[in-house]
Amino acid sequence: SFRISKGSISTFFIGILIGFTSQNLYLSTTSVILSTPPKAGPEKGAVKLLSETDVRNTVHVDDQGRPITKQQLLEPFAIPNLIGFSVATFLPGQTMMPVHQHETMHEIFYVIEGSGKFQIDEIDYDISPGTFLHIAPKERHGIWVPVDSTDGPLRMIVTGVAVGDKK
Repeated sequence: SFRISKGSISTFFIGILIGFTSQNLYLSTTSVILSTPPKAGPEKGAVKLLSETDVRNTVHVDDQGRPITKQQLLEPFAIPNLIGFSVATFLPGQTMMPVHQHETMHEIFYVIEGSGKFQIDEIDYDISPGTFLHIAPKERHGIWVPVDSTDGPLRMIVTGVAVGDKK
């Protein structure tokens, strides 16, 4: 038969009391630590027209010395972990090669005009309007527009999410 002694009941209630007290102490300490919320981004959103957004050079320069350009609609990390939102333009003959990779970033592309080539982990893909590409961290990738392209510049929406300390 199962018997409960007075000592085991009091030990049980003392354990509950200690647990409850410890939890309340932890929660009150945590709420003080968390009372300053992490940066959540701007307090107000934005409305921008692409036609009124300046064209900037990127850090990517082709072998002829021509920079790939972009129109930055949302600055990198204005929203935590978001690498911005832009429209990148590649002229015929421009490349972003050799391939490269990002250690801790998901990169996302959506083609809106033109055509070109995208290499992901040594596989070449033809890209054209409507093509969506998600590049996971550590996937090796590169982009180019053949010099003889008759589709004009390749224009893509570019964004991404950083998932670690390195971009």
